[in-house]
Amino acid sequence: MTAMTAGISTAQPLVSLKDMVEKTITSNPEVQARYHKFLEAGYEQEVARGNFLPDANIVSTYRKQEEMIKLNNGTATPRMNNELVLRQMIFDGFATSNDVKRLGHTSRVRYYELQSAMQNTTLEFMRAYIDSLRYRELIQFAKDNYVVHKQLFDRIQERVTAGVARKVDLEQAGGRLALAEANLLTEMTNLHDVTARMQRLYGDLPPDTLEAPTFFNGGVQPSAAEALKLAYLQNPDLLAAMEDIQAKEKEIKTSEARYMPRLDLQARKNLGTSSDGENSNAAADVLELTMNFNLFNGFSDSNLVKQSAERLNGSRDLRDKACVDTRQIVSIAYNDINQLAVQRSYRERHTTSIENAREAYRRQFDIGQRTLLDLLDTENEYFQSKRSLANTQYDLQLAYARVYAGQGELLRKVGAARGNLPEYSREEYMDAENVCQAVAPVQIIVDKEALLANAKPLSSTYTSLAKP
Repeated sequence: MTAMTAGISTAQPLVSLKDMVEKTITSNPEVQARYHKFLEAGYEQEVARGNFLPDANIVSTYRKQEEMIKLNNGTATPRMNNELVLRQMIFDGFATSNDVKRLGHTSRVRYYELQSAMQNTTLEFMRAYIDSLRYRELIQFAKDNYVVHKQLFDRIQERVTAGVARKVDLEQAGGRLALAEANLLTEMTNLHDVTARMQRLYGDLPPDTLEAPTFFNGGVQPSAAEALKLAYLQNPDLLAAMEDIQAKEKEIKTSEARYMPRLDLQARKNLGTSSDGENSNAAADVLELTMNFNLFNGFSDSNLVKQSAERLNGSRDLRDKACVDTRQIVSIAYNDINQLAVQRSYRERHTTSIENAREAYRRQFDIGQRTLLDLLDTENEYFQSKRSLANTQYDLQLAYARVYAGQGELLRKVGAARGNLPEYSREEYMDAENVCQAVAPVQIIVDKEALLANAKPLSSTYTSLAKP
């Protein structure tokens, strides 16, 4: 429709939908919070990877020790000492390697959570964007409707004053005029509220002129099952749940490392001794291999493994929840696309018919076959039909956006992207963890011919009314 790019002024340069979405996903606070969580997870993995490297410390000690035997050969243990200690982990039961892998999966979880936040924020923005176009158009309808009702009210008022019309007609016309004014005020309020929504998401007030969206021109898959299959491959919430399962499996292995010995290679170099211990054995450089084998830890280790196992079970439950949530979102939105597309054709026919009847009523009024109240009835029905048609068209656009968001495709369909983000390839374990069934509810189809065949015949009153 031509009003899809409705605006107050065209002097302002047009800001494309793509640019507005990219600004939203790079400046929205919720998305930014997820972005920093993703960066944080990357640094956390690097912290764990640091355990593969040696650590160096200077250890300073001062001791006061009771002398059981007086030594006069200068071999006493020094009271003050400084040592350079180098320690390299040799084996820790694969705890570090598994922890690094766990945090790698956790980083990917945060990545997909960021992708989910961008998809959801974009969908919310598209709701506000489409609603802005919707209410700008509906305001124009309400303005036209108010003008017609005011003109007809004035004409009826003139006829009542002249004594050729009844006062009750004026009361009815006044009520219709008040309703037209209320409708105009409602649409203006709706536009104000949706503008505030866009400002919250976009960060600025929307431009006066909005680009007509075309992201839905690519269509959707030919069946709900195929739409679900794509969603199960790309939905970021589902991918995050699958990555979290891998992270929890590595967490179990990290916990099980406590059952294995730990080997460390340690070197100590004495940096100086006090005057009374310069010849002490404590002043010698040392290279040693140490082993620590935990024999009993109050069952803490076994309970830690059990705790990690329960976290894994919880992650699988969240994976299943992501499956059913995605199925519901995509199935409903896909059904809405089909139903709204059919509704649009009916509403277009309804609007065309009412527009033709409206013109016919006006011509009949000119020759005295219709009253002003008849014109009011047709004007109100014409106004409502245009509103219904416009709402159906914008709801259809929104249904496409909902399907794309459920499939993780909305940003790509809009043509927007956020820079400085990696692209992860799909791993084999994702296919193994994908237990979602692409089974959508069957769309209800009404057999109209059967309805008419089983319908009761009209009463004689209706039959007589139908006769010319």
